[in-house]
Amino acid sequence: MTRHLRGNLLLLVLTLGVCCLLYPVVMYAIAQTFFPTAASGSLVTEKGADGKDEVRGSKLIAQPFTADEYFWSRPSATSPANNATASGASNWGANNPKLRDRVAQQIGPIVQYKKGSKSAGAGPEPRTPQKDIEAWFAADPTRPAEVEAAVKRVADWAGEFEVAAGNWAKTDYAAKTDTDDEKYGLQGEYIRQWAKDHPEVIEDWKKANPTKTDEPKPEDLGAVFFASFAKANPGKWPGVVEVEQPDKTKVKRIEPVSSDPAISSNLFEVWLRDPANAAKAADIEPVPADMVMASGSGLDPHITLRNALSVYQLDRVAAKRTPPGGDVEMTARGITEIARKQSFTPLGGLIGEPLVNVLELNRELDAKFPVPPPPKTP
Repeated sequence: MTRHLRGNLLLLVLTLGVCCLLYPVVMYAIAQTFFPTAASGSLVTEKGADGKDEVRGSKLIAQPFTADEYFWSRPSATSPANNATASGASNWGANNPKLRDRVAQQIGPIVQYKKGSKSAGAGPEPRTPQKDIEAWFAADPTRPAEVEAAVKRVADWAGEFEVAAGNWAKTDYAAKTDTDDEKYGLQGEYIRQWAKDHPEVIEDWKKANPTKTDEPKPEDLGAVFFASFAKANPGKWPGVVEVEQPDKTKVKRIEPVSSDPAISSNLFEVWLRDPANAAKAADIEPVPADMVMASGSGLDPHITLRNALSVYQLDRVAAKRTPPGGDVEMTARGITEIARKQSFTPLGGLIGEPLVNVLELNRELDAKFPVPPPPKTP
């Protein structure tokens, strides 16, 4: 019996020593000797002001570039964006209103017509889809048919994209903490006050939600609020405006407006599906799928070369990196050359299409095409 226990104990010690000590040490030594960068997380570093190396990111995890002078990464499905500890996809299907709304919110403000198309026109300042969306959204108050159609558009949008309407209500929302109660921003408080001034909003919500006993919050009233607001202000959007006070200070408040970036952001898909806009929809410049779709991990650091060289990325970056009076087309050609040199195709070109690492590409742009300083004011 003692001999068997001794043998089992020895086997346990050897197993632990080999698997938990020797093997990890050997693998660590091999990795640090032959693959030091990959073994350390493929970190990208550069010299700081004090001469020490500072980590700027990782080649393996996307960063949320948002400035116009940089190429943008793919949308992130994690919260907060590009959080490596929360890797995963949204699992939203193509017919999910949440996905369709997120895509519309992203491309609505930037979508363009094809150059030379009938919708863009032939003038020096091409017509934009944003202008057409606002014109389609507007309503002539002297024409009852237009007013009715405008009200129905907003009501249909708010009903189908109820989450988007609720998200508008939670703009600048601060969640409840141990010391402070939850606080709503300008939009949430506006809905709260609108519901007080228009009792039918609460009544309509209760009719639609007969099993709920709690008082509705502003985000719960989002869809009903927009339908009510559209009836009172056909062809208008609740936009945030700055108003100068008698003491010359400026305060923000919400007023009905006919022009606002939020109109094209929220109503782009509804406008796109309207048969009356079919010809204009056909003239829209195609949007690369990876520009509006998150990856399976939500952290993909690459975009396709087609995405990088599209009018939605290259034109914007080149314009921001061209000095005043410089040649934008020449800058675009230089940036295109850099992107092509950095591109690669997975598995030695066997699958997929050429990709570029966004972090590496943007760092190269900072080195070769630095952002020009703003013009000096007299």
